[in-house]
Amino acid sequence: LVDVPGRGKMVVDIAYGGAFYAFVSAEKVGLDVCSAKTRDLVDAASAVTEAVKAQFKINHPESEDLSFLYGTILTDGKDTYSEEPTTNICVFADEQVDRSPTGSGVTARIALQYHKGLLELNQTRAFKSSATGSVFTGKAVR
Repeated sequence: LVDVPGRGKMVVDIAYGGAFYAFVSAEKVGLDVCSAKTRDLVDAASAVTEAVKAQFKINHPESEDLSFLYGTILTDGKDTYSEEPTTNICVFADEQVDRSPTGSGVTARIALQYHKGLLELNQTRAFKSSATGSVFTGKAVR
């Protein structure tokens, strides 16, 4: 449970796919990832990132250099498998917005969905960027 100033307490998932990201449905911060203004999404994601950094220590098991939260990915909350793309926006580093669904973020999101039993091995899922509409696909293989 993370206490995000001005937004309240919420469950935030943290997953790794080349970098650590916090994942939260945009709905939990009062926004729609598909229709909200980018600035509003950036502000919300940045608030989540700062709250997680202040309240939790991130540890990578093999490399101290990777032991930090790179950013927050706000999602449409559609984590259960579907053939339809699930949409997200990745806000990373110094409030930068990735134009794509984010390679390391998609990898982390796949790992998280697999871990929660929402995605099976070798089940391809599509991920769409709310910033540009670009789509990545991926799957858990082992």
